[in-house]
Amino acid sequence: MSSNQSKRELLRQKRLEQKRRNITTFLLVGLVAILLILALMFLPNLLNKLVAHGFGLGDPDAPVTVYEFSSYNCSHCYDFNENAADDFIAKYVATGKVYFNYVNLPANSEASLLAAEASYCAADQDKFYEYKDQLFAYAFAENGYTETNMVNFASLAGLDVNAFQTCMDSGKFATAYEKDIRFATASGVTGTPSFLVNGKDLVLTSELDATIDKYLNN
Repeated sequence: MSSNQSKRELLRQKRLEQKRRNITTFLLVGLVAILLILALMFLPNLLNKLVAHGFGLGDPDAPVTVYEFSSYNCSHCYDFNENAADDFIAKYVATGKVYFNYVNLPANSEASLLAAEASYCAADQDKFYEYKDQLFAYAFAENGYTETNMVNFASLAGLDVNAFQTCMDSGKFATAYEKDIRFATASGVTGTPSFLVNGKDLVLTSELDATIDKYLNN
């Protein structure tokens, strides 16, 4: 083989190697682009599933998901809890039609914030709904939301009182309500009680059943 032929062979090999590198680079860039597109499509939904909002009740795989944004010091929230919640749960949650979530939106007062914190400590023992009923029962009692009463409510709701007291003393959930407020703001909530149905319809109590039935009947 002549020297010219050797040079041409080397050049040919170099061109082939460069071509392979170009193809590899092109494929890698394409793969990265596809992964980015998939991430943009699915990551928000995935994050929503990973970030828990509120306190769930019922079957997470139910066809309808409802978030109630509520405050223990709100008279209309009190009315729903005392006069409508049990029927709502029996009609929709117990029958597997609705996955229900209560979201804390405390008023900007020491007592209301203390009640929200206490409800998180109750949820730590899987007793949120039992404790919530105690909070609403005494919502408008004079000095109803004191530290002493928070512990008394824990006893009435069947919690381990010592564990509850330890949770409150630790401050573990002192600011847990902040993520609920951010969720409410992002959902367009401007008052309580408000209900978010299937992440699309933000409705009042009077519209709740009809909105749920719309999804169930479609």
